Amino acid sequence: MTKAVNLLINKKLESKPEKKNLLNKISIIKLIAELGSVSVNDIVKNLFLSLPTVNSLIAELLDDNIIRQFDKGESIGGRKPNLYRLCDGLFQVLCIELQRFSITLSVMDNNQNSIAETVELDNELSRNADNLNDIRQIIDQYIVERSIDMDNLTGIIISMPGLINAELGTNETFLHDDNQSITAYFEEKYKKPVYILNDVKGAAYAELKFGLAKNTRNSLIILMDWGIGLGIVSNGEVYLGRDGYSGEVGHMPFIDNGELCYCGKRGCLETVASGIALVNNAKQEIQHGELTKLNELKKEELDHLTPSHIIEAAHKGDQFAINQISKLGTNLGKAFASLIQLLNPELIVLGGKIAKANELITIPIQQAINSYTMAILKEHCEIKVSSLNLDSNTVGLTNYFITKYLSDELLQKSKN
Repeated sequence: MTKAVNLLINKKLESKPEKKNLLNKISIIKLIAELGSVSVNDIVKNLFLSLPTVNSLIAELLDDNIIRQFDKGESIGGRKPNLYRLCDGLFQVLCIELQRFSITLSVMDNNQNSIAETVELDNELSRNADNLNDIRQIIDQYIVERSIDMDNLTGIIISMPGLINAELGTNETFLHDDNQSITAYFEEKYKKPVYILNDVKGAAYAELKFGLAKNTRNSLIILMDWGIGLGIVSNGEVYLGRDGYSGEVGHMPFIDNGELCYCGKRGCLETVASGIALVNNAKQEIQHGELTKLNELKKEELDHLTPSHIIEAAHKGDQFAINQISKLGTNLGKAFASLIQLLNPELIVLGGKIAKANELITIPIQQAINSYTMAILKEHCEIKVSSLNLDSNTVGLTNYFITKYLSDELLQKSKN
């Protein structure tokens, strides 16, 4: 966090007018972080402040190099309004994206500028909280090798799968410790604010802010990686549920007396429709002598087969790989049909590594939806593959951190 913002947020307040002025400034900064850019009229409308007050606050924020004028907005008559956005590098966020078998690290600022190169490394996510020490060592090495200035770092956002209570900073599925939350562990180590978010809710947040779900009211974001996750956009907001555990579609019962899932139940959707299921089924059939281009992989690659290997083979015309993806898509489509019947979304966005199969996965999904969904419901629901690139989740996580951080600052300072 730059010195200018640090001085503003940590300013000692000696009177009620000073407190009110500070709260208004933080509210303006938060609004700009949420919207990307604002005009004076946007601030007046959203924060219910008078025009003279807003003009005075804008002038002070400009003088402090916290915001800058960068463009003219659209006009509905008269002069085009000035638009303001945050200065580069005001907030710098370390993003830690934990997947089942990898960890991705990056540092990004409030204007989507990359501060430190993104790195993806192997790391198998464990239920055991002892794995936190391994993750911390990976982070420490990244900080040193990328020469990250910790004084400028505002804080840390962690994205990962599992039953995550964002308010408590806990994950009931992975890295669980009854005595200490995940956020508390990293806050103690790095002396920075730390937030945690379920990976699919992070993807839903990115889609709602920057992707295909923008301006939608009721949408579903399906993250198809090693597991299957569901992000629900309800009334224009990401729906969390009572404890933040909504969207565990991968663990809905799907097959009676099916395979044992890692969650401890049998027959979950993930056992037949996930990256893990795709790889396990492919390995079994290859071992039974199926002919496929995947047999050309080295033994080490075959032992560590990933969904990406199968998708790549399918795109090259390998019929075995195409059939594996098609079976996966059929199971997914049947599950999505239930979601459409239940939630009546206007849009389903498919994201994650398996979505890269494009029409090889979307066609069997759509065919299954056509078979199992009432006509009027499916006709009013579009299915699209996410248009966001790999950095977009990081952008969404960074934006989530900044707005959450500023909300917490506002709440804390309002109480003082």
